[in-house]
Amino acid sequence: MARDAVSEVRDRIGIVDLVQPYVPSLKRAGRSYKGLCPFHQEKTPSFVVFPDSENFHCFGCGKGGDIFTFYMLAEHVEFREALRELAQRAGIELESMPATAPKHDEHRLKLIELNGQAQTFFAHVLTKSRAGEVARQELTRRGVSDEMIQRFGLGYAPSGWDNLARYFSDKQIDLAQAHEAGLLQERDNGGYYDRFRERLMFPIHDRDGNTVGFGGRVIGDGVPKYLNTPQTPVFDKSSLVFAYDLARDAIRNADEVVIVEGYMDVIAAHQLGYENVVAAMGTAITEPQVSLLKRASKRLVLALDADAAGQMATLRSLDTLRETLDADEVPVPDAFGMVRFERKLSAEIAIVTLPEGKDPDELIRKSPERWPEIVKSARPVLDFTIDVLTRDIDRSDARAKSAAVQRIAPLFQQIPDRIVQGHYINQLAKRLDLDERLVLSEIRRARLKTTPKGPASQQPVKPARQSTEDHLFALLLRHRDLTHEVAMRVPADDLGDTRNRELLRYIVDPDLAGLTPEQLIAGLDDELADHAEATLAAHEGRPEQFPGQIQREANEVLDRLRAERYRFLLRQLQQHLLAAEQEKDREMVDALRQQLNTLAQRHAQYDPPLSPYFKDLRTPQHG
Repeated sequence: MARDAVSEVRDRIGIVDLVQPYVPSLKRAGRSYKGLCPFHQEKTPSFVVFPDSENFHCFGCGKGGDIFTFYMLAEHVEFREALRELAQRAGIELESMPATAPKHDEHRLKLIELNGQAQTFFAHVLTKSRAGEVARQELTRRGVSDEMIQRFGLGYAPSGWDNLARYFSDKQIDLAQAHEAGLLQERDNGGYYDRFRERLMFPIHDRDGNTVGFGGRVIGDGVPKYLNTPQTPVFDKSSLVFAYDLARDAIRNADEVVIVEGYMDVIAAHQLGYENVVAAMGTAITEPQVSLLKRASKRLVLALDADAAGQMATLRSLDTLRETLDADEVPVPDAFGMVRFERKLSAEIAIVTLPEGKDPDELIRKSPERWPEIVKSARPVLDFTIDVLTRDIDRSDARAKSAAVQRIAPLFQQIPDRIVQGHYINQLAKRLDLDERLVLSEIRRARLKTTPKGPASQQPVKPARQSTEDHLFALLLRHRDLTHEVAMRVPADDLGDTRNRELLRYIVDPDLAGLTPEQLIAGLDDELADHAEATLAAHEGRPEQFPGQIQREANEVLDRLRAERYRFLLRQLQQHLLAAEQEKDREMVDALRQQLNTLAQRHAQYDPPLSPYFKDLRTPQHG
C-alpha cells in the first residue's frame, strides 16, 4: 500500500467523525473528547479522543491508536481491509495494488453487475408479469409483505429454458460471462440455457450489499428444493451470510445475532421487527461466516429447525464454531453458563430449542410475541449437546453409551472449572446410568489423545525462546526448594499471563511444599497443567547448575521482570501525561500524576528497590 494513500485517508477522515457512531456517549472535554470505551465495560468515561493528533486512548483498558487502529478493533478486520473500506468511505482510489489487481477487480465488478441485472430481471418477472403470478400467490400464502419483497429484492425465474439468456443477449451481454457468474448453464452441443427455472429467487448479497449470487426455491414438488449459485469468483457459499447486510445495524444494537436455517425464516423475522436474524448458507456454520458475524456481535444464538436433522445440523455447527472461534488466554464459563471452548473464546454460543415440529418461519408468524422469550431461553451448549446425544440411547446398549461418552468427553475436558465440570459429569452419568468415575476416566483419555505421540515427539526439540515471565516460572517450578524465597517476592500484579498468576498461588502454598514439580502439575486443572508443562519443557536441556547459581539466576530474572514492567508502565503514563498536558486537561493530568507517584512508590518498596536492571531508569518527576 502506498504511504501517501494512508496519509490521505487520515487527512480526509476525522477521528471524531469516525468514532462518534460507535461511542454515542462521546462529548467534548476541552480540546479532546471523552466517552465510555466501546472495547470494555465501564461506568466512568476513560476513553479519550485527541482531534489534534488524530488519536484515541482508553485509560481503562489501554487500547489506543489512530483511525485505522480504531476501525480494526471496532470492525474486527485486518489493516488491509480497514484501509480499503476507509478509503472507499473517503472517496479515495488505492492505486498501489499489484499490477494484476485492477484487472481482477474489474472482472469481479463485471460479475457482480451481471448478478445485479439478473436480480432486476427476476424482480420484474415477479412483480410485473403474468408469469410471476404463481410466485406472487406463494408469497401471499406465506404472508410476505410487499415491503419485504422489495427490501430483500425477491424475484421469480419463470419456466422455459432461455428467458434470462435472451434477456442478456438483447442487452448484448457476453453469455460466457453470465455462465461464469453462475446464471447460465452450458449445453453439451454449445450455447447456454438458464440455470434457474420456475423458482422463487432470493438474492444473496455480500457484506456491502452487492448481489453476488442467488438461492432459488422451487414452487411445488420439484427437485432439488433449493438451488444455489455455484462457486464463482464472487460467490462462495461458505463465506456468505444471508441478509447480513440488512441485519448488521440491528445486530449491533441488540448485541446479539440469531442464526436460522432458511431464507423464509429470516424474512418472517424481519417483517415482524426482529431484524437481527440471519441465515447460514448451508447446514453447518463455517469459519468465514463466524468471522463475519463476530464483527457485529460476539453473542451467537443458533435457532435451527427442531427436527432431528436440524438438531444434528446444530451439532455440526457447534463443532465448527468450537474449532474456529478466536481464543484469548484462559477458558472460563461466562455469567450465563455458556462454556467457552478451547481457552476463552471471544464469542458466546447459545442454542434455542424450538417447539417440536415448528420452524422459525412458522413460529414467528403464528406467535410473534413468543419469539423474544424463546431467544432469551437459549441454553448453554453442553446442556444442548448432552440432551441431543443421549436422548434416544437405550440404557441397555453399552456400545451406544460408550460412543456418546467418547463424543462428549473432549468437550468436558475443556472445562477449566472443576465444579462446572463435575456438574456435567454427574448429569451425563445419570443420563446414561453410569458411574461418574468412568466418565471422568474417559475425559482424561480424551486429553491424552490430544498429546502428540510416536517417534516425532521423541525427537530432540530446540527450546523455544521464553519470555522473562515464563523463564522465571520455569526456575520456580523446577527448583521450588531453592527458589521459595524468590517466589514469595514475585508481585502478582506485574504478571502479564493470568496462568502464571494462578500458578504462583500453588508454588508458594506451604501445604504443597513437599511435592515434586510433576506431582504439583498433576493436581492442576488441564489448562494450567498444560501451560506449566510447556514452561518446563522450554527450559529443559540446560547444563547443570550449583544451588547458588540457580538462586542468583532466579533473583536476576525477577529483577529483570520488574524492570520490564516498570519501563512499560512508565512509558505509557508519560505519553498519556504529555497528551493530557497538551490538551490542558487538568483533571486527567492530576490523575496521571497520581498514577506516576503510585508507580514510583510501589517500585521503591521492592527489596532491594533497585538492581542492575534498574540503573538506567529515571524516577518520574512530579509537578
